[in-house]
Amino acid sequence: MARPSQAKKREAILDAATELFLESGYSRVSVDAIVAKVGGSKRTIYAYFGDKDGLFSALISHLCQKIVTPMVSLDLIGLAPDRALRKMADAFFDVLLAPNTLELHRLVVAESPHFPDAGRAFFSAAPSISYRCLSDYFAWAENEGLITPGSPYNRARLFLDSLTGDIQLRCLLGLVDEPDKEKLRALSDEAIDIFLDGIGYRRASLP
Repeated sequence: MARPSQAKKREAILDAATELFLESGYSRVSVDAIVAKVGGSKRTIYAYFGDKDGLFSALISHLCQKIVTPMVSLDLIGLAPDRALRKMADAFFDVLLAPNTLELHRLVVAESPHFPDAGRAFFSAAPSISYRCLSDYFAWAENEGLITPGSPYNRARLFLDSLTGDIQLRCLLGLVDEPDKEKLRALSDEAIDIFLDGIGYRRASLP
């Protein structure tokens, strides 16, 4: 395990690199520029991350872990499906449409054709975690007899993907400054109602 001073230095490098990469893109940022911003030497960066590619991959994973923390910390087990899906939908919108998420998404999409590891790191650390969180709940709910048998992971994908609609694209393109919360609520209400019918849930006595 890294000593506190080492962890702090690594965090400082990631923070400096994040600011530069989000501002200028991967290809326009040099290791020298990162060193100039954070201090130290190129040798330090190479010691922690191997090279610029390694730093970028670590940065993507680091940011994604921060972004999905609200999803990971959700406690859905024990909730009725309607309550669980409402809780998940609210957290998902908060994460999906947050300014830092949108900035990271733009960066990854721009760099993935030239740096496919960025896309893989982003997907494994963000969408996959969200799918897995809801998939675990669906597996529990099926085991409890609350919903009809099916693929928990596919159901998680279908539900969360149904929430993105065109609002995510509008935000990514800068066509929407701030999402309309009432419209998001209406969209998620409709998605939840349709999905509950599809998985055979009938509202019962669970909290």
